[in-house]
Amino acid sequence: MPRPNFFNDNVNRTFPFKKGSAGVGTPSTGPFTMAQLPDEFIADCGFIMGPESGFLAETNSVFLYRVARPSSNVFEFEFRSDATNLTGLSLLFTRSLSDTVYATEFLDSDLPPDISQSGSVSTITGECGEPYWSGYLVTGDMARIADRLSVGDEIIRSADDQSIVEPGLIQNLNRSQLVALGVANADRSRAVRPADCPEYEYDFETGLIYVDNECFQGEVRLRAGYNLQITENASGFTFTPLVNAGEGQPCEQVPLFSGETGPTNGNENILGGGFFCNEVFRTVNGVGGPSLAFFAGQGVSITGDQSLKSLTIDINLASVLLCPQSDSSQS
Repeated sequence: MPRPNFFNDNVNRTFPFKKGSAGVGTPSTGPFTMAQLPDEFIADCGFIMGPESGFLAETNSVFLYRVARPSSNVFEFEFRSDATNLTGLSLLFTRSLSDTVYATEFLDSDLPPDISQSGSVSTITGECGEPYWSGYLVTGDMARIADRLSVGDEIIRSADDQSIVEPGLIQNLNRSQLVALGVANADRSRAVRPADCPEYEYDFETGLIYVDNECFQGEVRLRAGYNLQITENASGFTFTPLVNAGEGQPCEQVPLFSGETGPTNGNENILGGGFFCNEVFRTVNGVGGPSLAFFAGQGVSITGDQSLKSLTIDINLASVLLCPQSDSSQS
C-alpha cells in the first residue's frame, strides 16, 4: 500500500517511470516530447504480465507509448510492451476532464485467441484463458493536464529509452501459473482386418485426441478412474496404470467420447472392431498368430469354408492302413 502523500510525491518526480526516461528538461509551457513528459501527468501505475504473455523480465519492458486528447473532454494514455506475445495488445486508459485528482482505472487486455484442434490437444485459450496482461493507472489533476494538451494533440514515444515503467511495478506471471486443466483421451487400439479384407470403417475420424473438457478451473478434484492410481508428491501428481486400482476394472467397454460406436462394417457393439477376447483363439498348442498353418496328417482331413470363414478338422482314420488279421496255426 502506498503511504500517505505517496501520490503527491509522485506528481513531483519521474516515478513511476525510470529515471532519465521521462520528465527530462520539461518546458514550463508549450509542446513537449515523451522524454519531457511532465511529472504531474501520472501519479502511479502497475502491471501484471499474464501466464501466456511471453514477458521476459531480463529483456522486456512496459512503457507509455502515447498520450492524446482526441476531444475536449477525452484524454488517452496508451501503454505497450515489447514482449513478443503482446505485440498489438496495448492497454488504453481514458480520462475525462471532470475526473477527480488521482482517478484510478484498472484494465485487462484481450484474452488469448482460440486455437482449433487438429489431431492434438489444443492450448488452453479463449474464454478459459487469462488476459495477456493487466494494469492500473492513477492520473494527476486533469485541469493541469488539459493546460498542457490542446484538443487534437498527440504525444508519441519516439525512442526505446523513453517513458519506461519502473520494473518494480511489474509482476511477471509468465509461465508460472496454471490456467486450467483439460481432459482428453488418445485413440484406442483398433482391430486390423486381414490383408484380403476391407478395413473397418467408422462414422467418425479415428487416430485423434478426443477432448472431453479443456476448461476445468477453480477448485478441481482428481479421482482415479479404472485401473488407475493417483499419488501426490512434492512436485505434483503421478498417474500410474495399475490393475484393479481406482474404480477397478470396468464391467463393460468405456467409450472415449459420447456416442462412440464400433465399425459400421463390423460389430458395432465392439468399439475397437474385431472380436471380444473370449471369441477368438490366441494360441493353438502354444503357437500364436496372427497366421497359423494347419497340415492334415494320416487319418485326418481338413476342409475350409470361405463363406463361413471356418475350418473343419475331421479325424476319420480313412487314410490309415490297417493290417488284416492272418490265420496261422502252430503244431
